[in-house]
Amino acid sequence: MSNVMLGWVALALLLGIIEVFTVGFFVCFFALGALIAALASLFIPGLLGQTLVFVLSSLLMVWWARPVLTKAFKVGNRPAVESNVSALLNTVVLVLEPVDKYTGKVKVTHTGEVWTAYLANEDGETIPVGQEALIVKVDGAKLAVTPKPSPS
Repeated sequence: MSNVMLGWVALALLLGIIEVFTVGFFVCFFALGALIAALASLFIPGLLGQTLVFVLSSLLMVWWARPVLTKAFKVGNRPAVESNVSALLNTVVLVLEPVDKYTGKVKVTHTGEVWTAYLANEDGETIPVGQEALIVKVDGAKLAVTPKPSPS
């Protein structure tokens, strides 16, 4: 293996490592282009020709294969996955202390974590201990809850 070929392989490895830390399937095509240039170094003696193979093959893959891969993996245009605060809305919590308009902040549990909660609307409703409630708002580290509607 020649030093030039080793240089192309080293560049491919470096670009592959960079791709691991990025998203969007972009750098990986240049890593593949460097591997193609390494193979081309067996047939094309000059560095200028190998560089041309590297640039053209990389750009061709970005133009042709990147849209196919991004569509297949839905990178960049995937539907929003509920996470963090938005994932809490309309989920069920278990009441650990009675919730009414007078008690203010009480404790509820959601997926094993204890949260401070308060009654979202002060219509005189009460949510007893052991009942389920729905999270309707996240106010900092506090949850605004309402009684869970009974199944119809």
